[in-house]
Amino acid sequence: MTQAIDPGPFLSTVRPILEANDVELLIRTVNERWRLCSLCRLLKHPNVDVRKVTAIVIGYVGDLEVSSCLAQALRDDDPVVNRMAEHGLWSIWFRSCTPRASEAFGRGMACMAAEDYAGAAEQLHEASRIDPSFAEAYNQCAIAHYLLEQWQPSIDDCRKAIDRVPHHFGAWAGMGHSYAHLDDLKRALSCYRHALAINPHLHAIRRAVDQMVAHTPVFPPTFRSLSNVPGSR
Repeated sequence: MTQAIDPGPFLSTVRPILEANDVELLIRTVNERWRLCSLCRLLKHPNVDVRKVTAIVIGYVGDLEVSSCLAQALRDDDPVVNRMAEHGLWSIWFRSCTPRASEAFGRGMACMAAEDYAGAAEQLHEASRIDPSFAEAYNQCAIAHYLLEQWQPSIDDCRKAIDRVPHHFGAWAGMGHSYAHLDDLKRALSCYRHALAINPHLHAIRRAVDQMVAHTPVFPPTFRSLSNVPGSR
């Protein structure tokens, strides 16, 4: 059984480091003093400030093994905890790859920023070839295909991302966008509901679901914003 962390000393230790934006010191301090699985337990602490800071810290120092804890924190009633958990998940997803894959991924993201979506897809596919477990390479490639209006390839890459990270709400939402463009509203609705089950605070997705259930014409929420770190709120 993991030893419980006293939240008082935890907050007094990590807050100054966070304020100084010293990520290397934060990682070193956390690794020396606490276990990640013990930190995860603080995400359920009754004090909202403890939950907020813990979500931020895990986002900086965590990995895929503890990402499910942050996914659970997405359901927190406090909107700030939700946002910190969401940003933390994107941070973990973006860095969960080998160094060689990271290089290709960086080139792909540079292409995305330059709106060279075909070039981005090529580099991001290379990143996934180098590291087949790199879920975010598939998700970002799905975004590139979407922006090229290549709906089925986008769906295929979203599925690959979800196969590797089932709680990837961004990939679930993205797959829903492509199905909506294909006028397959039944599958789009299913994907959106999966995304909301993981992250109930995706307000744009919820509005789209409400419109679809009411049989109101709906255009998919923008996918462009998903190319960095948001969840189509």
